[in-house]
Amino acid sequence: MQDDKYKMDTVNNRYNKVKKYIEKHHMIEERDLVVAGVSGGADSVCLLHVLWKLSKELDYRLVVVHVDHGVRAESAEDGAYVEHLCREMALPFYLRKVDMSGYAKEQGISSEEAGRKLRYDVFEEILCKERRKLESCKIAVAHNANDRAETMLFHMFRGSGLKGLSSIRPVRDIIIRPLLCLEREEIEDYLERQGIAYCQDSTNESDLYTRNKIRHHILPYAGQEICSGAVMHMGELADILTETEDYLEKQ
Repeated sequence: MQDDKYKMDTVNNRYNKVKKYIEKHHMIEERDLVVAGVSGGADSVCLLHVLWKLSKELDYRLVVVHVDHGVRAESAEDGAYVEHLCREMALPFYLRKVDMSGYAKEQGISSEEAGRKLRYDVFEEILCKERRKLESCKIAVAHNANDRAETMLFHMFRGSGLKGLSSIRPVRDIIIRPLLCLEREEIEDYLERQGIAYCQDSTNESDLYTRNKIRHHILPYAGQEICSGAVMHMGELADILTETEDYLEKQ
């Protein structure tokens, strides 16, 4: 019984942490339309669950979009799982299929960049389709604290300036990132404690991509051998650099 109470206390603490982060950065207001990008992985399933729970406290509309990039054999199963979750939560669901590889080749850009561009095109399409008069629109994506640290290191190694070192912003235009306050381990723990399943993306396990090398080798080493809590410390630094960048732009 005490274990169950501890489990739910931990879940509620994580939820409240994200809720306060949303409030701090004014991410969602009443009567907003929020389009959430949900791949089916741990981060996006956690985002979906938190936003669905929050929508019961705050009066806003939540719509879910799953983009199938047409790369992995199991991608159709991911889309079916997200649709299943939305059916259980009684949420509007959209599935869109895109040709990421073909678009990348056609435009002469990386697959990662092509996927990002196509995803946001889809998000914009659904916003236009769903928007009602006087509604403010938001696009919610599931970047977490580890993603932010990885991006900071990636930009630093390439010799980036202040903007790059600021890494991923909590809010950029209409794009919001409610999970930047949680590390990947916290997200997976949040789901595990509630028995919520999620899909595994096989491409995340490969060291083919530079970002995965940072994720699998550099950040874990930094946290274990150099400074405990390195990911969150880097997030705090990103906040400081973002404020500095904003101040200099205003001046």
